[in-house]
Amino acid sequence: MQSSNSVLSFYFDMLFVNSIEYVKSAFVGNPTIQKNGYTYLQNQDYHIKEEMVGDNGTMPVFVTEIISREDFLERLLNFENTSIYKNIETNFYTKETKKDKVTYLQKLYDDIHVLLKRVLKLENDEVRLIEDKLIEVIHNLKDRYSSVIVYHDVYKYLIKESDATFFENKDLKYSFYKDLYELAYTLYLIDDTETDEIDFISAFSSPNPQILENKIRFSKNNYVVAYFLESLKPFFNGFTHTAIEKSEVFLNKQNKPIKSTDIYASLSRGKDKIEDEKSKIDTHILKLKNEYLK
Repeated sequence: MQSSNSVLSFYFDMLFVNSIEYVKSAFVGNPTIQKNGYTYLQNQDYHIKEEMVGDNGTMPVFVTEIISREDFLERLLNFENTSIYKNIETNFYTKETKKDKVTYLQKLYDDIHVLLKRVLKLENDEVRLIEDKLIEVIHNLKDRYSSVIVYHDVYKYLIKESDATFFENKDLKYSFYKDLYELAYTLYLIDDTETDEIDFISAFSSPNPQILENKIRFSKNNYVVAYFLESLKPFFNGFTHTAIEKSEVFLNKQNKPIKSTDIYASLSRGKDKIEDEKSKIDTHILKLKNEYLK
């Protein structure tokens, strides 16, 4: 846990001390919202702020902003992130040596890593929103201070569509790959004592999976594996049978590289087999589609 003066104390308090629901319940009288100039109107049950943005020569021009309960958490996180950026910049420039600056940023990245691991384990409707906002902090720090720290493990959470990935991944969050890994070992498609999470994620998100030292060996027969791989196509723009073979990263139960012909043959010969396992895969994949493909 972090001390109360940490620039990330809002997130630590929400994720480790109180709860996401506790934060959401503080809609009325929220100090952060009030500090940003909003007034709560009880009859309408929303916060409102009117701000003059100009003068057209005859009368002032005002803009009205409203924060409802529905968008409260997202707006609050935006305000908190803005405050975090300002505090980080202030603290960063008080560090006199480059070593001190590196140490400070390293600690921030370590803390964000702790927060992301925590939020991705929570069962709550808002975890994806909080994941997005924490990743925004990483993006901000990387953009501003990449000359100070070139790489940190927390950068792995920045997987996005613009990255050059071998399978042309769609705009998928890091949590997607974690959930996919959980699906794979839960259905005994892989052995999680043999395949680490980071190796599994790298296989799907690397620009050059061919050079990865640790391959992904499946534990099921060829048809189950082929059916699973086929079901992943909607999450990628280039997850073809040929690409799977050329990636050289997937191995069958016999520890041999999976070929495109293996996938074609297995799918054509086993259409009416293992309905129970197919149903389980379908159920999990549908959940991932609903969660990550909007």
